[in-house]
Amino acid sequence: MKPKIERGAYIAIILVLAVILLYLGKKEVELKKQIPITAEELYKKLSNPKLKVQIVDVRELTSDDEVGGYEDSRIPGAIPFPNCDESKMDTENLKEALKRINPYVYTIIVSADGNLEIFKKCASKFTNVQNLAGGMKAWQDAGLPDESGEYTPPKAGGGGGCL
Repeated sequence: MKPKIERGAYIAIILVLAVILLYLGKKEVELKKQIPITAEELYKKLSNPKLKVQIVDVRELTSDDEVGGYEDSRIPGAIPFPNCDESKMDTENLKEALKRINPYVYTIIVSADGNLEIFKKCASKFTNVQNLAGGMKAWQDAGLPDESGEYTPPKAGGGGGCL
């Protein structure tokens, strides 16, 4: 076979394989959106330092129900984004939280009880997203660690090392 024809064949094969890979990747992301993640699975993912997981809590800041709102109890490191509505991000700390939300990072949406309507509303804002099955109630029922209090943005700078 002539070198030019052979080179063209290899390039065509590589392009076809790249298109297939992109198609399958897109299908995987769409399937993930349809399958909620359990609290235990999320906890395992969070314990793996090699995985970058963003947790977006869509509950109101405070709530009177048994689960409570973001400030009452939340998954450690969760970013508040009440009802996926930018207009509710009115304080300085919440504006900082909004800046930390990255639409391209693997994201878990946390509501009080795994509400599918709010998940669908929020899912459109992220490229790779899953719903927490059972929401914050499932996290609490599993006895997994949580934190509470007002959101404070993380301090700038690296961690670790000796002084």
